[in-house]
Amino acid sequence: MTELRTAVRTTDREWIIGCINGPNLSNLGNRHPARYGTGMTLPDLEARVDALAKALGVVVHQFQSNYEGALLEWLHENAADLDGLLVNPAGSTPYGFALRNAIQDSRLPTLEVHLANPALNKLESAFSEIVVGTVHGMRKHSYTAALIGMVAMLDDGDSLPPQDFWPLM
Repeated sequence: MTELRTAVRTTDREWIIGCINGPNLSNLGNRHPARYGTGMTLPDLEARVDALAKALGVVVHQFQSNYEGALLEWLHENAADLDGLLVNPAGSTPYGFALRNAIQDSRLPTLEVHLANPALNKLESAFSEIVVGTVHGMRKHSYTAALIGMVAMLDDGDSLPPQDFWPLM
């Protein structure tokens, strides 16, 4: 076991975590580098998440689309096989209610992830009310922090809210 794995993990279970990246994440590296960071493309970010997942002894299935329907279909097809979910709604943050409903229906513990702080764009998230927590503003480190947090929460099942936590709105 790596030192990181020993420091974070309290079980040896190989959790399966989904990571959904919404509209415009495919343009990472070209889009507002002062806000989102430089030198990091979506494939770079995905490789970073995969490397951390391997070090932690978990599996992350990542999916990105610029189309909300594709995000919904991926979640509908994969939710039953997942233990937790990281979601960066990106361009759908203020109005992605179809994706929000699919996340609620999945009943998966979910963390909302953003590279930047959505409030910098004066955006209110449609997702914040239905997720366990949010991680934002740390650029690429938002994803690593979210993955570590999700794994720790899954390992320590008591830190997750009960299944009836997610409101039906």
